[in-house]
Amino acid sequence: MKIINVVAAIMQQHQRILIAQRDRQSDLAGYWEFPGGKIEQNETPVQALVRELEEELNINHIQVTDYIATSTIQQPERIIQLQAWKVVAWQGEIQLRCHTNFCWVTPDEALNYQLAPADIPLLLAYQQT
Repeated sequence: MKIINVVAAIMQQHQRILIAQRDRQSDLAGYWEFPGGKIEQNETPVQALVRELEEELNINHIQVTDYIATSTIQQPERIIQLQAWKVVAWQGEIQLRCHTNFCWVTPDEALNYQLAPADIPLLLAYQQT
């Protein structure tokens, strides 16, 4: 079975974290998630996360600090392994390129949103840090 390695950013600012809503063209359209994407060949997870945030949110000078956890989701045709990393600083105003909305919420408030299934264990692990 094919394994897809993906990274996600838990971006924090003023005791809040960023969640973004998936657009209509993506799997799980309308669900909320931590931004990120697939790790390309010859990339480290941190390199992939920086690239994905630059592409998706139009930010740069991204400071990735701690690894949080990995969530594994098995689908009929593939296994997705999603790693979460803490992001504590960046430059630029967030501009959505592949999401329809974003918001800053407390970790507890995030549970009130329809989160993508793979992101829920990552949020719970983050709350334990």
